[in-house]
Amino acid sequence: MNWRSNTNGWPVKLSGTHMGMGVIDTLRVPVIAAPMAGGPSTPELVNAVSAAGGFGFLAAGYISSQRLAENMRATRGPYGVNLFAPQKVPKDLAPVEEYVRKLDKEFERAGVHPGDFRTVDVADGWDEKLELIYKAAAEGWGPVVVSVTFGLPSTAEIHRLQAAGIEVWGSVTNVDAAREAVGRGVDTLVVQGPEAGGHRATFTTEETPSEVPLRELVEQMPEVPLVAAGGIINAEPLSWPGVQAIACGTAFLLANEAGTGAWQRELIKGAVRTATTRAFSGRVARGVETKFMANHMDAPAVYPHVNSMMGPLRAAAPEYAAAWAGCGVSSIVEAPAAVIVERLMGSR
Repeated sequence: MNWRSNTNGWPVKLSGTHMGMGVIDTLRVPVIAAPMAGGPSTPELVNAVSAAGGFGFLAAGYISSQRLAENMRATRGPYGVNLFAPQKVPKDLAPVEEYVRKLDKEFERAGVHPGDFRTVDVADGWDEKLELIYKAAAEGWGPVVVSVTFGLPSTAEIHRLQAAGIEVWGSVTNVDAAREAVGRGVDTLVVQGPEAGGHRATFTTEETPSEVPLRELVEQMPEVPLVAAGGIINAEPLSWPGVQAIACGTAFLLANEAGTGAWQRELIKGAVRTATTRAFSGRVARGVETKFMANHMDAPAVYPHVNSMMGPLRAAAPEYAAAWAGCGVSSIVEAPAAVIVERLMGSR
């Protein structure tokens, strides 16, 4: 097989291909700790899931390449890195400015000012983070998988990652996106259903995500390796045709090793239901239903600008916190990650 080991002894594929053994095939347990930007995904969580036989992702979104490098060096086994694809520059920021005006009283009550949305980096440090990953791969401390959300790498970038011994996984929410990803040469599709917590992985900010349930969506996918994702709290999707692993974010939100914020943890513990909204970021995302979310369903579809503007308010008080979580949130437990992995697989 076209494999080698890097300096840490991890299995690394030398070229992107759907033939032969892949990273998922090396796992004792087909459970993946999905990337959760904004705090929940930590090196400790990745390490714990890896030690339990699964696989974990570091979330590169919203952090600097320097912080990403620190997190990468803090891992102790095979791991993945999730990147946000560069977003297009909006033609007009007037809708965001109008949203700021609508929230004037909220900002005043919280005692904070809107974040600087005019200078936000729509690429989220894409080029710099890719160069870091290439460097880390060459030196033997890099990820064995790079997954991408909100879009796809170019074909050339996919080939370069694969040539560096890194599998490329594309996050998709519909069949058209899946076909585009396969056409560019990704190794695996992460199929995200509407049940997912956090942001939907649509390729554009403006589109309304599909409401086709995850199981039906999986059945529509091309015949390539699939990872099922979206509010998964048991191992049932492993019995679906084509699914080789389950990616769980919501299930690990209350893990001891997760970096989920204190306010978010409290909201999640008491959660009865979740809902989708653009109120906190401008992108459609699912989280614990709150009064603020319900009152601001008309937020403009301008991302990451709304997200940047809302940052200070989300951090100001519990009533403004965005507690991203999927549909299965009422069934999750607070426990070590290893126990959560065992519970997930025990339901098989």
